[in-house]
Amino acid sequence: MVKRVLDLSKLDLLERASQFIYSTGLNDGTSELCRNNMKYGLAQMHLIQEKYGFDPTATFISSPDETISRNKLRWDSGYGYGGKIVWGSGKDKIVFLNTKPNQCGILVGGINEIIDPYTIIKKINEINQKKIYHNDILLDWDYGISNHFISLFETKYLSDIEFPPYIFLIHGSAPEIRGDKYGIGIYIDKSKNLKNMAIKESTVFGDQYILVDSNADKYLELNNKALDFSKDKREIIAKELFENDFKIICNQHHQFLENLNTIYLGSSCTNIDSRAVESNIFPIVLRADLPAYLFEGKKNFSITTIKNQDFVDRAEKYNVLDRLQNANILPHGAGYAFPDIKHVTEVIEYKEQRYFVLSCNNKAKKIIRDPNNVQFEYRGRVIILKTLQLDLGGIIAKLNPIFSLKL
Repeated sequence: MVKRVLDLSKLDLLERASQFIYSTGLNDGTSELCRNNMKYGLAQMHLIQEKYGFDPTATFISSPDETISRNKLRWDSGYGYGGKIVWGSGKDKIVFLNTKPNQCGILVGGINEIIDPYTIIKKINEINQKKIYHNDILLDWDYGISNHFISLFETKYLSDIEFPPYIFLIHGSAPEIRGDKYGIGIYIDKSKNLKNMAIKESTVFGDQYILVDSNADKYLELNNKALDFSKDKREIIAKELFENDFKIICNQHHQFLENLNTIYLGSSCTNIDSRAVESNIFPIVLRADLPAYLFEGKKNFSITTIKNQDFVDRAEKYNVLDRLQNANILPHGAGYAFPDIKHVTEVIEYKEQRYFVLSCNNKAKKIIRDPNNVQFEYRGRVIILKTLQLDLGGIIAKLNPIFSLKL
């Protein structure tokens, strides 16, 4: 007789949760840290799923940029970054709010003549002097926050697809609608209205906020409206900066609910039938001193990739093979990295807090709870190589950096 998830010990819960992590990360210290935290999030999801009568099979499928989340609540709730979490068919009426979808994305635009940084800075200053509204919401420039930016590149063609000679990227989200200023907010730790709707579920590993039944449907509708707003906002900013002298190549999201039971966390969705995906062109942006790339997405994972990653037996055992065959993931960036960290040697639990014991290059140990306060860098071209190796997509253009502007 199979033991109920609710009857398992903490150790057994974590061991079981680790079986639902399908990692394609680099297996460096940072991706290892992600996986060690992720099993706590999945274990909580499994407990809650079973309690509400759902199949306890929440699954994390990582992309090559598998890494930590620098959002404190998301990390403390047991979630990493770089990939997708799937916890049902897409129709199960349950949403996990601690995952914190934020509708972040990147607009890729083409221009025929180079524009200098001074001109952009001048235009931004002029724009900031006026108030721009969209759907009665005052736009918030978030391009000095986190890793949000405006960058310019020179195009190098690697396929028969023609692009303008210069490419710009606008990377940003929709902080305007995280709180309650315009109704129910999208962030559980910013919106009192959302928290009043939500159910707080306490587990042996911490608290999760969920929505079920009609409230789950309402939240998905809110997520979809926020996706449209975030996409429109990037286009509005592009028009303000470049007027009508540009061509939109793509405007893709990489942090959103695809349906009631799937969230993309820092990964583009290559399912062109998804409402959130407008084309089959996607950017991968590494860091300011390295080229970015435009990819053509592929349906993934292929059976060959699944076999090469040794996922088949485990996926069949837990009946999640279809989730791997419909992973449809592609990195949007390189992912944070802690170059001094080699391995996670232990996780110390104290009062629902987790302290990660890390072995470092100099044989010393570092113990952290919140990676947000740890110095990081971005990975490099190895992400591109791993993406190609896994056959997640194909390169169609190389973008050589000219400048990257953070406000």
